[in-house]
Amino acid sequence: MQDDILSILNESEALNAKVFSLVRLKLLASLAALGRDGATYRELKAALTINDGVLFANLNVLKDMGYLTSEKITSDGKELELYTITPNGQDEWKRVKTWLCRFLGCGA
Repeated sequence: MQDDILSILNESEALNAKVFSLVRLKLLASLAALGRDGATYRELKAALTINDGVLFANLNVLKDMGYLTSEKITSDGKELELYTITPNGQDEWKRVKTWLCRFLGCGA
């Protein structure tokens, strides 16, 4: 039992520690679920109830890590920022989700 816990904790070293904030996990989970459709800044703000400064900063960190991309789109005559998860972001989200499940004993 103790060896299992140590093994799980050691696996955490393969994860990107910068991802481990509640806001970043929410963003990755949401955008991973949406896939290539992505979400606009406005949609993310409304769905996740994150204030502008925190949302903007965390989206930029995830973009800098290569986990998200953004592009300008026009909808109803308004220019919006659309965010989508990259393949690297999908891979990191899968690693984090798998590790969290092991850490929390999902299915145990």
